[in-house]
Amino acid sequence: MSVAFGQSVQSGDRWQAAKLLDQAGKAVEWRAGRVTVFSFCAYWCDTWKAQVPKLVEVKGALRGLPVDIRTVSIDGRWAEVARNNGGLPLWRDAGAAWSRHVGVDRVPTTVVVDRTGRVSFSSSGIVRRDDLLAAVRSALRGDEASGGTVYLTFDDFPPANGGEELLDALRATGVKATLFCLGSRIEANVKLLRRALREGHSVQCHSWSHDASSPQLDRCHEAFRRALGRDFRLYRAPGSEQIMGLGQPPPVVDPYDYTRPGTSELLRRVLSAVRAGSEIQLHAGVRETVEALPTLVQRLRDRGFQFSSL
Repeated sequence: MSVAFGQSVQSGDRWQAAKLLDQAGKAVEWRAGRVTVFSFCAYWCDTWKAQVPKLVEVKGALRGLPVDIRTVSIDGRWAEVARNNGGLPLWRDAGAAWSRHVGVDRVPTTVVVDRTGRVSFSSSGIVRRDDLLAAVRSALRGDEASGGTVYLTFDDFPPANGGEELLDALRATGVKATLFCLGSRIEANVKLLRRALREGHSVQCHSWSHDASSPQLDRCHEAFRRALGRDFRLYRAPGSEQIMGLGQPPPVVDPYDYTRPGTSELLRRVLSAVRAGSEIQLHAGVRETVEALPTLVQRLRDRGFQFSSL
């Protein structure tokens, strides 16, 4: 069970200083300077019983390292659970005022903040022990999920609707993307595809009719040459992350935007996973994706990323 109540915290966010109370009612304060794990829970929700043991395991594995682990109660129930909190400090944020301010949008949520005060990891739901350990160790090494080149790709182009809006959004952001096209849609969308080429996008192949078992690549080659005066060099099968025609495939960030998780969750999924060299696999025809593009591009640029097509 998770409970949503605010805006989404994302990797790269600047973490805000905190002045809260501990379980004894004593004032406590957090400021940047040490790697810190915050795990936000509502203690009337039993998810904390699964989350806390994982945090205790992580604490044991990191014994002796400069890491602080804090659980944060967003509700008023702390006294009855403090003794079962695995020895972890329990901070009180009754009413969730600070939690809302820093952008925690559901509980449980676990956040890793690096020494500089930036979020380097954010995960909603019960966090996996190994994922959290890897995130903390990365923060301790000073690894930054920023800088370098990333690649925006869109499957299922041209979409049944919204193709112009997607190209408009890409043009507004100045990003050149890679568009994986369905051969069966080329003839009816020549003008749109020529616009994509004219604006610097890479137009590649995504099978003839979105059937991975029968891609009909020869037919696609013919359609590309006849309608666009050029051929494709890359092919991605429907339902796959792999791109045929690339030497060393880039790591893929797939936020499953076609499930329409909403713009806030889409941004969280991408920004928490992207690294230098990542290919961000999106889909044409998804309105939430088009709506999220300006913010996504700006957030990545703020973290030092550059964009290129494949």
